[in-house]
Amino acid sequence: MKTAKTGTPSLEARVQALRSRHAALEQDIEAEQRRPLPSMSRLRVLKSRKLMLKDEMTYYSGLLQTLSSMHRGNPQGAA
Repeated sequence: MKTAKTGTPSLEARVQALRSRHAALEQDIEAEQRRPLPSMSRLRVLKSRKLMLKDEMTYYSGLLQTLSSMHRGNPQGAA
Protein backbone atom coordinates (compact mmCIF):
# COMPACT_ATOMS: atom_id res chain seq x y z
CA MET A 1 0.00 0.00 0.00
CA LYS A 2 1.62 3.25 -1.13
CA THR A 3 -0.14 5.52 1.37
CA ALA A 4 1.33 3.55 4.27
CA LYS A 5 4.74 5.03 3.43
CA THR A 6 3.52 8.58 3.93
CA GLY A 7 1.15 7.82 6.79
CA THR A 8 -1.63 9.77 5.11
CA PRO A 9 -4.50 7.56 6.31
CA SER A 10 -3.62 8.25 9.94
CA LEU A 11 -3.17 11.97 9.21
CA GLU A 12 -6.52 12.07 7.43
CA ALA A 13 -8.13 10.36 10.42
CA ARG A 14 -6.49 12.91 12.72
CA VAL A 15 -7.82 15.83 10.67
CA GLN A 16 -11.30 14.29 10.68
CA ALA A 17 -11.20 13.83 14.46
CA LEU A 18 -10.09 17.45 14.85
CA ARG A 19 -12.96 18.60 12.62
CA SER A 20 -15.43 16.69 14.79
CA ARG A 21 -14.03 18.21 17.98
CA HIS A 22 -14.04 21.67 16.35
CA ALA A 23 -17.73 21.27 15.43
CA ALA A 24 -18.57 20.10 18.95
CA LEU A 25 -16.84 23.14 20.42
CA GLU A 26 -18.79 25.39 18.06
CA GLN A 27 -22.01 23.85 19.40
CA ASP A 28 -20.82 24.37 22.98
CA ILE A 29 -20.04 28.02 22.23
CA GLU A 30 -23.44 28.57 20.65
CA ALA A 31 -25.18 26.90 23.60
CA GLU A 32 -23.27 29.06 26.07
CA GLN A 33 -24.13 32.21 24.12
CA ARG A 34 -27.85 31.30 24.20
CA ARG A 35 -27.88 31.19 28.00
CA PRO A 36 -29.54 34.14 29.75
CA LEU A 37 -26.23 35.09 31.36
CA PRO A 38 -23.35 33.50 29.38
CA SER A 39 -20.11 32.92 31.23
CA MET A 40 -17.46 35.06 29.58
CA SER A 41 -14.66 32.98 31.09
CA ARG A 42 -16.18 29.74 29.76
CA LEU A 43 -16.64 31.33 26.33
CA ARG A 44 -13.01 32.47 26.38
CA VAL A 45 -11.82 28.94 27.17
CA LEU A 46 -14.06 27.34 24.53
CA LYS A 47 -13.01 29.82 21.85
CA SER A 48 -9.35 29.37 22.75
CA ARG A 49 -9.66 25.58 22.41
CA LYS A 50 -11.49 26.00 19.12
CA LEU A 51 -8.71 28.22 17.78
CA MET A 52 -6.05 25.72 18.85
CA LEU A 53 -7.93 22.96 17.02
CA LYS A 54 -8.18 25.14 13.92
CA ASP A 55 -4.43 25.77 14.01
CA GLU A 56 -3.78 22.04 14.38
CA MET A 57 -6.16 21.23 11.50
CA THR A 58 -4.38 23.79 9.32
CA TYR A 59 -1.01 22.25 10.18
CA TYR A 60 -2.07 18.68 9.40
CA SER A 61 -3.97 19.69 6.26
CA GLY A 62 -0.85 21.45 4.98
CA LEU A 63 1.23 18.40 5.82
CA LEU A 64 -1.20 16.17 3.93
CA GLN A 65 -1.09 18.50 0.95
CA THR A 66 2.72 18.47 0.97
CA LEU A 67 2.85 14.68 1.23
CA SER A 68 0.30 14.35 -1.54
CA SER A 69 2.26 16.62 -3.89
CA MET A 70 5.49 14.77 -3.06
CA HIS A 71 3.79 11.46 -3.76
CA ARG A 72 2.44 12.71 -7.10
CA GLY A 73 5.88 13.99 -8.05
CA ASN A 74 7.42 10.58 -7.35
CA PRO A 75 5.09 7.84 -8.69
CA GLN A 76 7.25 4.98 -7.46
CA GLY A 77 7.21 6.25 -3.88
CA ALA A 78 11.00 6.03 -3.64
CA ALA A 79 12.87 8.71 -1.75
